[in-house]
Amino acid sequence: MRNHDRFKSSFGFIDLLFNLLVGFTFLFLLAFILINPVAKKFDFDPKAEYLVIMTWDDQSANDIDLWVQDNNKHTVSFRSKDEGLMNLDRDDLGLRNDTAMFDESKPTVIEKELNREVVSIRSSGNRTILVTAHWYSAFHAKQLKKDKPTEKVTVEIIRVNPYQVLKVKEVILENEGDEKFIAEMTIKDDQVSFDETNRLIVAKIKSLDGAMFRENKGVP
Repeated sequence: MRNHDRFKSSFGFIDLLFNLLVGFTFLFLLAFILINPVAKKFDFDPKAEYLVIMTWDDQSANDIDLWVQDNNKHTVSFRSKDEGLMNLDRDDLGLRNDTAMFDESKPTVIEKELNREVVSIRSSGNRTILVTAHWYSAFHAKQLKKDKPTEKVTVEIIRVNPYQVLKVKEVILENEGDEKFIAEMTIKDDQVSFDETNRLIVAKIKSLDGAMFRENKGVP
């Protein structure tokens, strides 16, 4: 009678095959993850050193404006979107510019409600930067012929590289024309500090415009 034990599989050999299968599966998953890395927040290069991001109620039709001014009088707002290596990405008008039509043959309006303005600061050079928020137009109140509740505005100041949220501030704008101080940021030798100066931008511009108007008209 022949001995066939040498042709039989042992449990050790089965364990070896199983471990090889697990190993190949792990290597395959690892290679797949490396080929398709998980997207991370701010894994892109926004071509900026600092970002100033202002948001308010996405359901609001009111027009809130972000104003940024440096110590060299470069002023960025809806009036001038690109000055002194600072630029405003979009003048958000509230709900009024949150709609778009993509097919003229089909009168379908697609809405994306998002109230946000972003100023990119593309230089890390030494300077002082003043940030304010201004309630430009109470559109909602005019349309409904009644008072609109106050607007809560949130402003974030972010260092892009390395990513760091430097300051978050919430202010309440009480009515149309109201302007609130957000921050005065000093950048010196790549270090950032903040001062609570409560200075304003729009109010000063209006004061200067009024003085120039009176001078041109000969009004004392």
